[in-house]
Amino acid sequence: MRLLVLYQARDATADQPGYYDGFERLTAEGQLQAHAAIPYRVVAEERGWQALWDDAESAARDADAVLLQFFHSPMPDPGERILRIRNLPNHPLIFASLGDPYGRWSHRVPRSFRVASRLAEASFLSGMGYVARQLLRSGGRNLVLMPLGCCQVRFSSAPAEPASNPEFDACFVGSRISCRNPFSHFYPVSRRRAEFVAAFTKRYGRRFGLFGHGWEGNPAWQGAVPYLSQLDVYRRSAVVLGGMPNALHDYYASDRPFIAIASGVPLLDYWVRGVDRILEPAHDWWLARDLKQMLGLCDRLLEMPSGERLRIGAAARERVLAHHTQYHRCEAMVEIMKSLLRARREGRLAPPPELNFLGRSHESESVSEAIAGWRG
Repeated sequence: MRLLVLYQARDATADQPGYYDGFERLTAEGQLQAHAAIPYRVVAEERGWQALWDDAESAARDADAVLLQFFHSPMPDPGERILRIRNLPNHPLIFASLGDPYGRWSHRVPRSFRVASRLAEASFLSGMGYVARQLLRSGGRNLVLMPLGCCQVRFSSAPAEPASNPEFDACFVGSRISCRNPFSHFYPVSRRRAEFVAAFTKRYGRRFGLFGHGWEGNPAWQGAVPYLSQLDVYRRSAVVLGGMPNALHDYYASDRPFIAIASGVPLLDYWVRGVDRILEPAHDWWLARDLKQMLGLCDRLLEMPSGERLRIGAAARERVLAHHTQYHRCEAMVEIMKSLLRARREGRLAPPPELNFLGRSHESESVSEAIAGWRG
């Protein structure tokens, strides 16, 4: 299969290195015949959206499939140009992927992606639940869970060992969200994150490492930390805290949990329905239903001998790097694309994908909720 990817990037190798590397590796391994890349943001910004679609249409003439990666940037209605690509003489199949979190009532999935999903052969979503239902109402079909993963380019190199006598008992990397509109999706998120930080500051004082923007005046605040330096910060702590997620639709997890686990330090995070089927609780990470449970689980992790914590963290790191990197997500997407491409060429319907990244203990329930509107 020859794949063209329109990357949400100004430079695909710099802005989306895990996905670019993933598709390049799959090409080198023979799972793809070819991988072509267009960083759609830089082309649109410098030459305009018409030029972007002209480039995409030209490149798609040599493709079997086109992936509109994280296709939710502000843009004019893409429907007419997607149809033109779909109706080229070679009839490439269109796929779309969604990466950001979205709300139920406000900050909903943007129109650009709803249009793309309606015209796509399948859409890969970082979460399901109400987001999938929004897309189904807009005409989307073959919606498939595709969690974000750890970037293997930036975060899989052999680490320095986490400290056996760490500087912090617990640390959190995340900025303060400012929102005063009580009707906004981000209002309860911002309030709960502030409550979370206040509670851990009170419990652990200066043994709590707080990193990010907007926490000035908090005695635990250590300043902001560059994105690529996250692992260095996590390895200064006995426990890593995930903090309040930015969305609560089923199965949603940002790339942060996978990156944090790659540090080799145990991760404690908030439960979101379904995420315990992607990574196993008390094995890969620890999940809390509320702030009280979050504090209690942190105390329990800190009561463990440091050697036991380090062993658990190292084992979880190995599992994430073996199964949950962006390379693995590229591999899963390519398998689904190829299955649909074979089915179209043979004039039949494709069966639902297996989604091997989901835990086996909940397999039947997980797959049924992690795929929506499948029509093959």
